[in-house]
Amino acid sequence: MSRRYSLAVDFDGVLHRYDTPWIAPHIIPDAPVDGAIDWLHRMLQRFDIVIFTTRGRTWRGRRAVRRWLRANSWPPWWITDEFGRGLEEVQVTAVKPPALIYLDDRAIRFVGTFPTVDEVHRARPWHKEPKP
Repeated sequence: MSRRYSLAVDFDGVLHRYDTPWIAPHIIPDAPVDGAIDWLHRMLQRFDIVIFTTRGRTWRGRRAVRRWLRANSWPPWWITDEFGRGLEEVQVTAVKPPALIYLDDRAIRFVGTFPTVDEVHRARPWHKEPKP
């Protein structure tokens, strides 16, 4: 059996739209980002998926993320069966796991030079960038 690589995916702002300001770890009011659930299901067929989120610090937060996934996925995509792996297999944690890639809306890719203080302050999540 070949090794299955892991993808680490941030939750708020990547899978969850995060339009509503933070309320509590276990309250997730917004819809998925367009295409997020379909992408997650497709990637799960080839990779282990770990959702890393500050919501994962508590059992209520982890449970809320899993309930949100189930509520926002197509019912057959939740259960693992002979047709493929289900979203029930996605892990939820507050710890950044070892992974092939990290998908996060608040990241700066390191390319050999460190960002300046101004660059750090100017960084915005993709959905809060000024429109051209």
